[in-house]
Formats: sequence, C-alpha cells, structure tokens
Amino acid sequence: MARILKDRGVLQKCLAPTTTADLFKPDAALRLPPSNIDAAGFLSREGKQRQPSSLKASAVSPHGPVISLATGRPSVDTYPFEEMTMAFSTAKLLARPYRPETAANDGGTPPEKMLRTDCRRNDPSANIDLSISLSYGYSLGSEQLIQFLTTHISHYHTPPYSDWEVCLTIGNTSALEITFRNFANPGDCVLVERHTYSGMIEAAKPLGLTLIPSDMDSDGLSPHSLSTILSTWTTVHGHRPRPKVLYTIPTGQNPTGTTQPLQRRRDILAIAEQHDLLIIEDDPYYYLQYPSQFPDECPTYLPSYLSLCPSGRVIRLDSTSKILAPGLRLGWLTAPKAIVATYQAAHDLGIVHPSGPSQLLVYKLLSEAWGHGGLEEWLGHLARSYAGRAAVTHGFMERVLGRGRLAEVCRWKETRAGMFVWLEVDCGGHAAVRDKGLNGAGLNEVLAGIEEEIHAKALEGGVLCCKGSLFTVVDLDALDADGSRGSKSLRTNGEKMADGTSVNKSVFFRLTFATVSEEDMGRGIEMLGATIEHVFGIEYIASLPLAI
Repeated sequence: MARILKDRGVLQKCLAPTTTADLFKPDAALRLPPSNIDAAGFLSREGKQRQPSSLKASAVSPHGPVISLATGRPSVDTYPFEEMTMAFSTAKLLARPYRPETAANDGGTPPEKMLRTDCRRNDPSANIDLSISLSYGYSLGSEQLIQFLTTHISHYHTPPYSDWEVCLTIGNTSALEITFRNFANPGDCVLVERHTYSGMIEAAKPLGLTLIPSDMDSDGLSPHSLSTILSTWTTVHGHRPRPKVLYTIPTGQNPTGTTQPLQRRRDILAIAEQHDLLIIEDDPYYYLQYPSQFPDECPTYLPSYLSLCPSGRVIRLDSTSKILAPGLRLGWLTAPKAIVATYQAAHDLGIVHPSGPSQLLVYKLLSEAWGHGGLEEWLGHLARSYAGRAAVTHGFMERVLGRGRLAEVCRWKETRAGMFVWLEVDCGGHAAVRDKGLNGAGLNEVLAGIEEEIHAKALEGGVLCCKGSLFTVVDLDALDADGSRGSKSLRTNGEKMADGTSVNKSVFFRLTFATVSEEDMGRGIEMLGATIEHVFGIEYIASLPLAI
C-alpha cells in the first residue's frame, strides 16, 4: 500500500517567487548537521565567475507588494491562452499483469476513467494558475514543485545533512553539461565508467575535458580499478591535473544495464572521501528497479549516493524522462546549498528557468491528481512493467544467442533495473582477429569493422541496435594526439600482452526493450543472431521454437 505523505509549508502563489527546500523539509532534517563540502574549492574558473542575474536580484523587494515599473515581463492580459484541460491516468487504472502481446499497442486508460483537471488564467483559487506558468519564473523552479519534490526527496533519499537544496533542471543532459562547466576547467580529467552515456561523452568533448575510464564488472563501476587509477595518478599521469569529479550511473546503467549493490556504493563513496572527489550521481533509472521476491508489490529501492553521503559531495540528478515523459524536458537536482547556488547563476543567464507549462503539467499530475501515494503506485507499476519486458527479452536471448555456437561468442547479464541489455560479442575466434595476433596493432580497426558489419547487416534485415563503441571511453594511451582512437586496443577483458595488460577482443551492442512488442522482440533477436552467424561464418540451426 502506498504511504501517506503530506507536503509541509505555505506557498506564496505569486509570480516568480524565490523559494528554498528549507521551507518544506521535515523538522528532523533541519536538525541534522550541515554538509562540510568545500564547494568553492571545486569550482572551475567559469563557475567562480558566474553570478546570479543582477536585474532579477534588484526586483526582489523586502517591503512587500510594490508598484513595479521595473519588470520587462509582458502583461498576463496579453497572453493568448485562456485555459488548459488535462486528463491523467493512474497506476491503479493501468494495473494488470504485463501482457507483451498487447503492450506495444495498448490504448491506455479509457477516457471515462481518466482524472481530469483544468487550469485557467488569473485563477485566485489555484496554487498555480495559467498566468503564473506562462510568465517568467524562478530560475531554480516553481515553489509548488520544489515543495512536492522536497517531500519526495525526504522520503526516498533522506539526505543525511541539513543544508541540502533542490532545483529543477531541463533534464539530466543539460544539468550534466552545466555541472561540467561549473566544476571542471578545459584540460581537466573526469573519472567515468568504461562504458557510459554517450551524451555525457559528447558533452565533455567540446568543453575540453579528458575522460578517464574506470573498468566495470557485473556490479558496475569497479572500486579496485578506480582506486588504482587514483593511487597511481602521479606516477602514471604526473603532468595531468588530478581528477576531482567522478561521473557514475549507479542504477540500470546506460548502456550496460548494471546496478551497483549497496556495498559497491559504499566502497566507491569511501574512495571519493579518501581522494576528495565530487560525485555526479546521474540516476534516471533509479525508480525502474525491478521487484525481486514479491512481483506484485512496489520495489525496494537501493540507497542512493545522496542518502549515503553526510559530507555532501554528491550532486544527484533525477529526471522525468524515464518515469513520466521525455518531452517534458524536466528534471531535478539535489546537492548542498552552496553547490545548487552555482546552478542558479547558470540558469539565470542560460536556460532562464525550466518550461512553465511543463512545470504546470507535472505539478497538476503529481500534486493535485496523484499525490505522493499515487506517484509511488505509478513507479511500482513502471518497475513491474519493465521487469516483465526484461524477462521476455532474456528468454529470447537464451533461446537464440545462448545455444549452439552462438553461445560461444555471445554473452550478457540479466538486467535488474532500467531498460537495457548489454550484449558482448567475443571476436577472439573471428578469422580477422586471429590473424592480428596479440600485439594490439590494428586490432581496434578490425574490431570496429566487425562491429560495423554486424550493425549494418542487422539493419538491412530490419533490426536496429546501438553500437557499443558509441558508449565506450578509451584509455589515454589508446588515443592518438587528436583524441581519436589509436592503434592500441582497449584494456578491458581479454588475453594478456607481454606487459601484463589486457587486450579487448569483443564488440558490444546496446539492446533496448522499452517499447517493442513480444513478437517484434523475438524476430529482432532472431535476426540479430542470424547476422552474427553470418559475420562469423557460424553454421547454426535453432533447436527450439521462439515461443516462451
């Protein structure tokens, strides 16, 4: 049963009010010790130069209501929008066992059962009306959503220090780019997972950042690899600035689907404390953790880095993209006040503020239609749905890729959260790789050719998957001077070279099961298997039908 949570505090309900999570926190949260992170010590040159908008600051009056001759905001009377009507579904209305045969074309909630609400201009009875949502807003987000999210964060994460703050973003990718600009200078090194979000890789490049990959295992980011990188930094990379930022996707990781268990998170956090790292916890799949023992109940969520770190060295990024809708372009960030203040300065002269209509839609849904209990039920419904899709996908992969000769080259792990499966194709037995020997020369080019051939031929057959190279960060010594892949192969799993380092002989593909039907998933996996057979020259006949 969903918990009954109540928001605290009083809303101002006016245009662009400044606000803070402190107004809405439980009393127990305010009694905790503050964080001890030295935010100023992490700031980049750009971050130190950023200041909030002086024009906006001058518009705040300590004397209550005034006659404003200062604002550049148009009159709400000139807005051509009078009213919005919204209709929402709920988890209870959608609750039913996952049916893969109909999931892709499900019509959703019948119109007569939808929750309906409307929003009008200049409505004094509304917590947020259309006039407010269409006007310039507070750069860190509307007080209505800040209030709701403060309760949500207090319940799900319970940050172990008093001075945490929350601000709205326009999604995790934008928030990540701002984070890099605020806390890393051009030429700085950022620690990341070996396989990671391609948007992060592409955001870091024009900022002049060097990504340092840490190896991964079945539980995600490897503490041993991370510790080795940091403890040998001066010896190996003496001329480069020491990393001060770690970026990680701890739950349902994109692209590998791995989820860091609790002890893994504690181990990595201990390393961050030892080496004074700032952690960017990019966690859009956090609420898509699958129920394990009781599939009809809501999942039990792993503690986040935010909830484990009393020093306040975690910047947590959440998003509506994977739990509501990506087109909303809305997320939220939680960190100590001194860190969140740097985002206010960036927003004031950048995005200005997240979309007012998006904030209105989300507020009406979360606060007025669902409430905290309805959101909890919705998140449980999503987790169960994705767990069903994952089970169907793994079943097909076992029947197609896990039999005969294909089983010798295809490997993957079961997904425990999120929407991805990371398929490894071992190319060590491919004739082109065998001919190259173990010295690594030209091996990357050969592997890239095999990856491209599998990708292209699968696409010709009507199946699209993502090439793993789009998500892979190479070692510094595997890069040429221009930053492109060099002649050395990636030091991941594989056979050993004379110097003891590992040679990767695999290519990878990210498979997504979020939207396809059971029939399409079966045909897609079958075509992918046939493509790999063709590229490797494997004679393989499926011994079992696809139906499960």
